[in-house]
Amino acid sequence: MTTFKRELLDQVSRLIRRHLRLEVCAVDEVHWHKTPDDREFNYITVVMRDRAKKVDTEGEYRRVRIPVLQNFLGGHCGGYNWNPRKGDLVYCFFYQERKGVCLGNYWDWAAFPICRPSPYDIADKGGQWMEPYQDGCGDFPRQPYPELKKPYCFRWFHGPVTGNTGPGRDWCWMFDYCQMGDGTPDCRNCQTIDSICRLKNQYLKVYSQETESRKAYPYRAEFHAKCGSFWMFESTDQPSEEYVSEVHTEGEGYWALQGAKIENNIEVLKGHLRHSPCGTIEGHSATPCCADEDNIGHRWKVYAPCDTTADSHGLIAAELINLEKKALVRIYKNGDIRIRASVDITGATGKSEMFLGIDGHCWLWDLADDTYIEFLPGGSCTIKADPVTINGDLIVTGSLTHGNGPCCNSDEFVGC
Repeated sequence: MTTFKRELLDQVSRLIRRHLRLEVCAVDEVHWHKTPDDREFNYITVVMRDRAKKVDTEGEYRRVRIPVLQNFLGGHCGGYNWNPRKGDLVYCFFYQERKGVCLGNYWDWAAFPICRPSPYDIADKGGQWMEPYQDGCGDFPRQPYPELKKPYCFRWFHGPVTGNTGPGRDWCWMFDYCQMGDGTPDCRNCQTIDSICRLKNQYLKVYSQETESRKAYPYRAEFHAKCGSFWMFESTDQPSEEYVSEVHTEGEGYWALQGAKIENNIEVLKGHLRHSPCGTIEGHSATPCCADEDNIGHRWKVYAPCDTTADSHGLIAAELINLEKKALVRIYKNGDIRIRASVDITGATGKSEMFLGIDGHCWLWDLADDTYIEFLPGGSCTIKADPVTINGDLIVTGSLTHGNGPCCNSDEFVGC
């Protein structure tokens, strides 16, 4: 039964809805702050979707220059500036008839969100925006809208929701641009941090304590460039056999600066700089595919004080090696120095070698003919050759002893 009270309440409700209302509108124009002296403070012009007439020639259903709420202003000449894009659906709160404010974006069938493996994942994706089709009435009838091109994103993988703490919490910051996101814009295949492949992607990955990855160890941090080069830091050893690193690693304390290039759509590793957990540092002009190919390129290596790597002469402190010819310069931890010239890639023999000992013992060795001159501690010298040939004049101070022949004084010696 209609009463005066009910009619009065209905009339008041109609008046309130007329002056205070929340509507979903489509963004028609964007007015952003471009120059220091303009007054465009991130406004938008919207087309109202809830209207009686299709055609709006007089602009009856357009609301001009509605301000957009900002979540951080930051004071003078600062802040996080944002505005919806043309064609976006937005919530607008209107007051005093045409005055209003944009509260935020609204998902619709024209602009699908990207897929996430769990509702607690963070997926912040952007890219090159493509303008949607707009008809003469100001509407955007073609759905869905064009997909983002050359996307970038920020991902945080929550991991399985089990009720207890478990694997997950991996981070990835993908720069320009994500190859998988460009090929599959809905990102349905991005399930874990391992879903983001290395080839042609440029990113920063930080793996958690209980990472979902099985291609990396926990707590690893890696910056990977599009060309394939990367800088990686390892903070743990291999937790178990199910963790199989997709790049070379030596466990906790290891880091590597690796060079690479894309050749025939494959990452080809070039030179690298590596730091072993004990502190040994290596620079190599090439990166072999396996240990059996460790005769490629040239390498320098500085051994840590606790590193016990040695050869027949003692513990090695530093070395410079031509791996393809096995020529080397090697410094030992006791101060000795060894130099070898070689063209024998097996390293078994060579052309010549020099050794300088800290006790005065040193020698020069012709490896090809097995001849040498050796200076021993105490002032003696040994020459090994068959026969010994000395070209030029020889001046001897003191006496000269040789084989079973006569001895000559220095004043008398001409030749024996």
